[in-house]
Amino acid sequence: MTDDDVRVRSDERRRLLNELELERNQLMRNIETCRIRDIDRPFIGVWSLKDIVGHVATWEAHYVTAIREVRAGKPSPLQDFDESKRDAWNQDHVERKADLNFWSVLEQLRGGRHRLLDELEHISDEELTAEDGEYVPIVRSTLEHDREHWHQIAAILAGMAGVRKTTAEETD
Repeated sequence: MTDDDVRVRSDERRRLLNELELERNQLMRNIETCRIRDIDRPFIGVWSLKDIVGHVATWEAHYVTAIREVRAGKPSPLQDFDESKRDAWNQDHVERKADLNFWSVLEQLRGGRHRLLDELEHISDEELTAEDGEYVPIVRSTLEHDREHWHQIAAILAGMAGVRKTTAEETD
């Protein structure tokens, strides 16, 4: 690998990590902008703000597990995820956090990001940024998930009925 290749990979890593940080910061700002009353009552559909935060935290833990599995030479559990069961899986995991208070769930969200970044530190620039590798899709899913939910929260805060499309699949 040439010095230029090394620089390109390093720059791409920085860009990916900056994008992760940007999307998470926006999500956190929007969560912090919500009213206390939104924590436990329906906010987006039937989900409260606590449910949404718990949902994002659960998926973040799933992404961390996927990275760990790939690092261990195993297939990513995301590859075998049955998309037809996504809604039931999401609801089940939201219900698992029902007895937790909002601040605990919010701390899970923060802790999940720390664990994700810790896992990414163990991956070389070349492995992390390889377009045909397994890490880029996991990182992209993570940041797109944050983006999806901060857009939903922003739409509600702005009094808008819907939210603009955030991924290529949604705009097709």
